[in-house]
Amino acid sequence: MHYETNCGGLIKVIWHDGQGACLKLERGRFIWPSVADGRLVITPAQLAHMLEGT
Repeated sequence: MHYETNCGGLIKVIWHDGQGACLKLERGRFIWPSVADGRLVITPAQLAHMLEGT
């Protein structure tokens, strides 16, 4: 998995599941927890929820 962001409200995630997948957020926004040190670590479960849209 690889992700990057150049803007506080945008994120790009590249995810390969063996067959390939694409996910694009067209409206709305992800709600992120506060970040103190400029870095955010999420669990595999949190990533799965984000990719599933739940």
